[in-house]
Amino acid sequence: MKKLFLIIIIFFFNNNYGQIKLSEIPGYWIKSKAEMKDGSDLLDRFVNDFSHIEYRIDQNRLCMNSSPVYRTRETCLSFNLIDNLMKTSQYSGFIIEKVTNDTLILSEKIDGLEDAKLKRLYFIKQEVLVSRFKEENLGEKSIVASKLFTPKSNESIEIDLNKAFKNNYSNFELVGNFKIYPAQKKIKTEITFSTQNDSSRIRIVKRVIDRSFEKWDLKDFQDYESIEIPFVLKSKITKNYRGISVIFFTDDLTEFDRLYGTSMDDLKRSSDCFNKGLIAYQEKRYPESIVYFTESYKSNPKNIDALYNKAVAYFESGDKKNACQVWLELSILGQVDAKKIFLENCN
Repeated sequence: MKKLFLIIIIFFFNNNYGQIKLSEIPGYWIKSKAEMKDGSDLLDRFVNDFSHIEYRIDQNRLCMNSSPVYRTRETCLSFNLIDNLMKTSQYSGFIIEKVTNDTLILSEKIDGLEDAKLKRLYFIKQEVLVSRFKEENLGEKSIVASKLFTPKSNESIEIDLNKAFKNNYSNFELVGNFKIYPAQKKIKTEITFSTQNDSSRIRIVKRVIDRSFEKWDLKDFQDYESIEIPFVLKSKITKNYRGISVIFFTDDLTEFDRLYGTSMDDLKRSSDCFNKGLIAYQEKRYPESIVYFTESYKSNPKNIDALYNKAVAYFESGDKKNACQVWLELSILGQVDAKKIFLENCN
């Protein structure tokens, strides 16, 4: 009888807690934190922890949007929910580690990749964040928007700006803001700082933004007299790139360094050196591979694999001392696997 009772308890637990119900996960979710699945700090070259990620889950579709302003950048995947796995393809998906009314934790699952190469993402329900914003601004008629509570545009202002400049680019930066007035159906743009005193270029920027009113979804903002959105703009022309970029919700021009960090030239050099390092390593030309991996990491400090390979190349060449120094460097950078390797191989 006692054994039967235990089986019933196990059956009840597995059926009520071992599986995620599709009705528990729909809605808008905003990323609050990211890390590697093994607990390491996030240091890959593509996703920064301060970047905006919005997941929209609706029935059997997962839509991802990296922009807090534009709906146009949303990409969607179909998925099948199998127990706690949102299976998006034959070989990949997302494991739902936790879901509550206001919290969602997902971890990537890709066949053949270990936890050190996969990410864990923490989300907060968008409704909760919006509610917090409204409470903090209770009674206010004029507000400053944020990534978490902002009107969204159905078209890209950056595309409109690039069209307006008609390839007549130059190197300049500016800081400004624009206010949306829902009742008056207008936008007014103000430029507070510019590195170039070319009034014609400033007029183009203001004209494009001021004429964008019809592109903004304001259904949740009709109770406000004005919604201010700060922004910084960068026009850049180099040998390999020309164009205009905009970052919203900031007046700090150094955000461009944080967001883009490594230039396209440095990324290409890092990739080329990395591939040459792999070839040299495979051919057991370890000193040469170490030079290439060193240069790859120097060109792109987010290419953490270059450091891992550099340590292995040192180790295979018999230089345990330098291998341990690199593993220690990786440990300080928050890499869990490197710390384990260091403890196992280095005194």
